[in-house]
Amino acid sequence: GWFGLSARRGDKNLLAALNADSSTDDTEPKSQWGASACAVMPSQPLFTIKAHRDDASCVRYDGTNLNRVATASSDATVKVFDTSNGQLKATFSAGGSQPLIGVDIGGDIVCGCGADKTCRVWNQQTKRMIHQLAGHSQKITCVRLFPGEKGVITGSADRSIRVWDISRHIYTQTTTFRHSSTTNCSDVSSKTQSVVSGHLDGGIRCWDVRSGDRVLDMPSLHEGGVTSVQWKPGNGHEILTNGRDSTLKIIDARTNAVIKTFHDPGFRTLSNHASSSFSPDGAHIAAGSGDNGDIFVWNVTSGELEKQLSAHTCGAVGLAWGMGGTNGQQVATIDKSGVLILWG
Repeated sequence: GWFGLSARRGDKNLLAALNADSSTDDTEPKSQWGASACAVMPSQPLFTIKAHRDDASCVRYDGTNLNRVATASSDATVKVFDTSNGQLKATFSAGGSQPLIGVDIGGDIVCGCGADKTCRVWNQQTKRMIHQLAGHSQKITCVRLFPGEKGVITGSADRSIRVWDISRHIYTQTTTFRHSSTTNCSDVSSKTQSVVSGHLDGGIRCWDVRSGDRVLDMPSLHEGGVTSVQWKPGNGHEILTNGRDSTLKIIDARTNAVIKTFHDPGFRTLSNHASSSFSPDGAHIAAGSGDNGDIFVWNVTSGELEKQLSAHTCGAVGLAWGMGGTNGQQVATIDKSGVLILWG
C-alpha cells in the first residue's frame, strides 16, 4: 500500500535528500531518552516562562531530540528555549507586525510561518534567515520539517499544501497538493514520510509526497474544523486529531476508521490551531483546554482521563510532548498570554 511510499514521480532531488536522511532515528545516541521511547508523565511546572509579550500560537520540540523547544507568536517572533534550564537560547524575528502562526525546529533549522503568506527558514547556528519561502496567496497556517531537515511542507488558507526543497542555496518548490478547504494543521510521518493534513471543513487528508497523490480523505471527522493532527510515534498508520468540537480522536488510516474518541466536560478546544500530542510511547495523549488552560492527559488503551493539571491562568493554545532529549523534559504548553510552561 501507500504506507511504503514507492517513488513513481515527483522531485528526484528532494526524494534523494529525504532518503539519505531516512535512517536518522537509528543513529541517535543511546543516552537520549528518545532512543527507548520512555514517556514522562507531566505532574508539575518545572519552568514557567513569559515567552512572548503577545498571545502565542504554537509550541514545538526539536524534532532531532535535542534539548530545545520553540514557540511562535503574534508578536512576529520565534523563540527557542533550553529545556534543561528554561533559558532563552535565541530569538528569530519575522520583521513587521504580521503574526506568526506555525513553527518547527530540527537540527540547525528553525521555521516560522504566518499571516504575511511566507515561511521563514533560519539557521540556528548563525541566527540568519537562509530562506523566505514565497508562493502561497494567503496566510500560511502550519509548517513541518521533513526528517533530515532537507524539506519543508506548508499549509495555507489558499487551500494548497506545498512541499519545498531547502537543501540548497536557493530553495525550490517541488509539489503542490490542492484541496477545497483551508489547511489548519499538518504532520509528517517519520516512518513513511507520508503527510497528514487537518482542515477547516472538519476532515483530514493524507498525501503521498513522492507521487503527489491524495491517498486518504476522511471528511466531516470533527464539527467546526480539525485543529491538530499527529502520526503516532513509531507507527505508520494511526493519527491523533483534535477538533473544534472539543473532542480528540485516533484514526486508523488503513481502514478509515475512528479507533477511539476522547472528551471531557471540562475540556474545550477554542482555537483553529490548538495542538494535542501522543506521548513518545503512544500510551497517552494530552491537550490543553482553551478556556482555563488546564492540561488533560488521557490513557489511550482505556480512553479514561488520567490527569488534569492546572497552572495556566488563561486558555492554552498549544501542547507538545517531545522525546525528552538528554534530560527527560517532555511536555510543554503555551497559552494565550504568551506564557510557556515546561512540565516535569
